[in-house]
Amino acid sequence: MTLAKLTGTDYIFSVARVRSVEKYLLTHERAERMIDAKTSEDAMRVLEECNYGFGIESVKKDEFEKLLSDEHKKSYDFIMSIAPELSYFKMFLYPYDYHNLKVLMKAEYLGIDATELLVDTGTIDIKTLKNSLSERDFAPLTEMMGKALNEIIDVFPKSNDPQIIDIIFDKYCYDEMLKSAENTESLFIVDYIRMLIDTINIKTYVRLKWMDKSWDFLNKVFIKGGYIQEQTFVSNYNDSYEKFAEQISGYGFKEVFLEGTQYLEEKGLFAVLEKLLDNKLIQFIKDAKFISFGIEPLVAYLIAKDNEIKIARIILAGKLAGISPELIRERLRETYV
Repeated sequence: MTLAKLTGTDYIFSVARVRSVEKYLLTHERAERMIDAKTSEDAMRVLEECNYGFGIESVKKDEFEKLLSDEHKKSYDFIMSIAPELSYFKMFLYPYDYHNLKVLMKAEYLGIDATELLVDTGTIDIKTLKNSLSERDFAPLTEMMGKALNEIIDVFPKSNDPQIIDIIFDKYCYDEMLKSAENTESLFIVDYIRMLIDTINIKTYVRLKWMDKSWDFLNKVFIKGGYIQEQTFVSNYNDSYEKFAEQISGYGFKEVFLEGTQYLEEKGLFAVLEKLLDNKLIQFIKDAKFISFGIEPLVAYLIAKDNEIKIARIILAGKLAGISPELIRERLRETYV
């Protein structure tokens, strides 16, 4: 689909609205106060300063997921209400559509009820997804979603391996996101999506090596579209982390890769690597704070809110589980503001 050509000045009003609400974003200081709060209820009260919910006192401590889910939907509704071209922002909701498709297809093939795993923040409502799958009518979905479903319907009965559902949907999801990014003609958005794909492939590479999976499995799950080519991962699959870090130094990932894999080898945990890769993405979008006109501040706000909600989830889940503040801090992501 060809989208209308917009210029930076088309976003003057939208950027002004975003700037007016950025002050409510979760800061590092607020995140620290959440960590240091005596109870999870006290931690949730800090989110009131970020305009979460309508009376957090009514939210039970073990129901914070609904609070975060509502905030996620609210942030996207806000951007959709002020953006001059809505289609440009759908790409950031595609992962939730594909997540729901994964859940529904696995439920169908495995004969289970997975309703509680569905999320209502995608571009296509859950009822439409269910009807499309039951009728095998994929017209209400995007073209890429239909192609993914047809491939799964063809391939899954031959293997009966639920993992193939994840692999196929992930491949189409990020391909669709990248194509949508290219349609915006914004180098900022394209660079972000390609960096996102790189971080996913790096995490996959490390996890597979840690699990002693063979290099050919990496070929199956590798997501195309990032800056780091597949051959870089495959040809260096049996090398040490230190040697591989040199291969990706030109892409800006060397230091975070070394720090994350060192922690993995010492503690057997992936948390630091995942955090550092997420931080690289947040550091990238911070440039949007210096852009006065254009789509970039709106996109950065959405990504910042996603990151903020992830931080809030880590803190609240950690406090409910009785995890020490020190361990929670080890997983704490960098904030946008």
